[in-house]
Amino acid sequence: MSLPQPNWKKNDNGTIEDLDNDLMWVVRDSRQELGKWLNWDEGMAYVKACNDQNYLGHNDWRLPSKSEVRSLFKNKDSYREMFLNLPKKPARRVSNYQAGGETSVWTSETRYDSYAWKCYFPDLKEVCVDQSVSTTGTSVRMVRDID
Repeated sequence: MSLPQPNWKKNDNGTIEDLDNDLMWVVRDSRQELGKWLNWDEGMAYVKACNDQNYLGHNDWRLPSKSEVRSLFKNKDSYREMFLNLPKKPARRVSNYQAGGETSVWTSETRYDSYAWKCYFPDLKEVCVDQSVSTTGTSVRMVRDID
């Protein structure tokens, strides 16, 4: 059974609107923008810096919740094409990933004041790790609520 196609609208300003969930996502993640991985604390600083600069015309970007990331990642082929600019079902690993997007993104959800959740694409696995650990393969994909 295949999932219904997502109700996404790609804008000319570097964003994609998820019309079913009233969310706006940034197309390029922090790895694509900065050329490096971020730990959770660096990710929070990245979001703050983007908001301070009114990134893509908005100053209310944030890290997504786990459920928001799940809703994005469940549409695997559409996500690959629209966010990662990759063909359907590519055989790629982090070591040879050329498009710049990544397979793991930070969420806004924390645990015990020093751990944060990240979600993996395409398997939707969620892992809670120390916020200060620089983990290879983790980036920030910012989101905001549509006004």
